[in-house]
Formats: sequence, structure tokens, C-alpha cells
Amino acid sequence: MTTALVIENDPAQGLGRAGDWLAEAGMEFDVLRPHAGDAVPRTPGGHEAVVALGGGRGKEWADDLTGLLQCAVADSTPTLALCSSARMLAGAFGGAVEPSEEPNGPRMLAKRDAAGRDPLFGPAPMTLDVIRWRTQELVTLPQEATLLAGSPYGSLDVFRIRDAAWCVQSHFEFTVDQLAGFGAFDEATLAKAAEVDHHIVETWRPIVQRFARVAAGERRQLPVVDA
Repeated sequence: MTTALVIENDPAQGLGRAGDWLAEAGMEFDVLRPHAGDAVPRTPGGHEAVVALGGGRGKEWADDLTGLLQCAVADSTPTLALCSSARMLAGAFGGAVEPSEEPNGPRMLAKRDAAGRDPLFGPAPMTLDVIRWRTQELVTLPQEATLLAGSPYGSLDVFRIRDAAWCVQSHFEFTVDQLAGFGAFDEATLAKAAEVDHHIVETWRPIVQRFARVAAGERRQLPVVDA
């Protein structure tokens, strides 16, 4: 059984349905909740993977989380960083982050050529639906990062740092009901999110489950396409 260290930075931003997808692929979780007083460790501590969720920007443990993510990258522990955790990790490796006033909601991304050689995104469709929800934007990739997918407007939504740290600025883990509960989206945006939700599930469930397989050691045995 593969075990992931999960850092939940905000009680409203848990693993969501991504937790179900990972569990289906045989992954278990040790969830740390620094918002409830759990300490963020310096290292992955023998876990086969690290998953860092959104909501950590500006929190008192942000530096500790950044250090953990840097350690995971240094020892090649498969890492999945979402939303603010993705930007924090990118910033630690030299990426630039700026405030953003772009509208939030559904967005379609397109894979970049380098994604074809990536074990998670290689078999994925050429276009990826996501939900954008952020007030900051990564505007310059770290030198050690590879862009895997972005919007037609040049966003750096999905990238990998070195060989085993995947970062996604946008969201796929929340259902439409969860999005509605955040109070950040109007009815028209939620309706659009509902229209693309099945595409999000069909696309991201296999990607997330490939992450679990990579964490289990299947880095060179992954199929070119999903069965």
C-alpha cells in the first residue's frame, strides 16, 4: 500500500473527490491539518508521496510547507502541489508570482509538447478542463520546471519541477456543489462549471491515478494510453 503525506491548509479545501480517485488506485493518506495545530514536518518522513493542497498562502506555516516541498523535490518523492502550494513551490525554485485580477471559473487548457513525455500527462487528452480560482498568478517558470499545459492566453497552469513534482495552479478536485459553497462564483459561472464537470472527471481521474501509480514505483511501466 502506498501512503501519501497530505497537507490540508484550509478546512474547506480538502482532497475532495481526488481523494476517492487516489484511494481507488491503492493510495492511503496521512493528513496533516496545520490549520488545526498539526506541525508541518521538514521531510516526507518515509511517505511514498506528498500532496499539498491550496489555501496555504500567507499562513504562519507557509515557510515550513515550502521547506517540506523543497525537501520532497530534492529526494525525488513524487509530489502533487495544487493552487497556492504550486505557486509556493515554484517561487522557492525561482519562479515569479504576481497579483491577478483575471476572472475565475471554468478554463480550458492545452497540453504543451513536453507533456507527451510526461508519465502523468502524456496519455491525457490534448485539452484539459479546470476551474480557475486564485488571486495570484505564476508568471515566470523556474529554470528547473517544464510547462505541461496552459491556457491560450499564456497561463502557466500545469508544470513539473525536476522529475517528480507536479504542480497545478487551477482546480479539478471540487464538485460543483463544493464550488457553490465557497461563495466565490456567481450562478452563471457555476452553470458553466456544471457543463464541463464530467469532462473534468473523465480527464483528471486518470491523471491523478497515474500519480498514485508513479508513487507506487511504476515510473517506467506506465501505459501509453489508459485501458
